[in-house]
Amino acid sequence: MITKEAYQLNQVIKDSEEYQRYLQAKSRVKENTELYQAMNSFRRRNFELQSYDDGINRYEEIHNLSLEYENVLREPLVNEFLIAEQIFSRKLAEVYEVIAEGLELDYDYME
Repeated sequence: MITKEAYQLNQVIKDSEEYQRYLQAKSRVKENTELYQAMNSFRRRNFELQSYDDGINRYEEIHNLSLEYENVLREPLVNEFLIAEQIFSRKLAEVYEVIAEGLELDYDYME
């Protein structure tokens, strides 16, 4: 039963304005292969910097990365994609929170 509703939710998400905007923005930026590759290089390095969990403030490193990729980040297609990606990612996070609300799982074994 739950799986059926999950497939329905999947379709609702695929039909959502946020997801459609994301797909359209991705399609437009992919038309310029060089720009798409440069954008993905920035995204990969940004993700890596933000994923470190060593207690160091990464603000300066992320700021320097943004300066390094300033010409890419100023491209309207890249900007449009990154905004659409952020909006869609936030919407998915909201959905995940609603799904998990009130669910209790035992994680004591992780201690």
